[in-house]
Amino acid sequence: MNKLSFKIFLSLIFFVIFFSCERDDICLVDVTESPDLIVLMLDKENTNNRKTPDNFSIRALGTQNILNVRATDSIALPLKIKDNNVQFEFILNFESNNENIDTLQINYQRFDTYINVGCGYRSNYILESPPGIILNSGDNWIKGFVILKDTISDETNAHLAIIH
Repeated sequence: MNKLSFKIFLSLIFFVIFFSCERDDICLVDVTESPDLIVLMLDKENTNNRKTPDNFSIRALGTQNILNVRATDSIALPLKIKDNNVQFEFILNFESNNENIDTLQINYQRFDTYINVGCGYRSNYILESPPGIILNSGDNWIKGFVILKDTISDETNAHLAIIH
């Protein structure tokens, strides 16, 4: 094959590949993935005050992975895109002698929206009432839940408050 034929062949391959992609085959950067649940931690004495629990950690139930929770009063929790609930262990005084674990189940309805071929589906959620259930009995440090925004479609505002 001479050089001219080879260049023509490469040009044809390039144009076939370039023009075979449709706009829907590419997921644009501004399309967000399914949102996380934003949780505020509120003081039981005054629910207008945000309060970070002492030596606090969260673990997804069934794993040993501790979620990265910084000393903050709000937390982003991932929700399952194939189930209508998710379970977490909220651990107070993590890795100490007086560790206190509350196992929470967060309940929601999932609504999938088709974006395009490149992006696939995006899940949005609506919190159920009650939004959370404490699965273990005993000395629970979590005292209750308040729905702040029932529709979880973005991560700009808090959706759920946990009173402790």
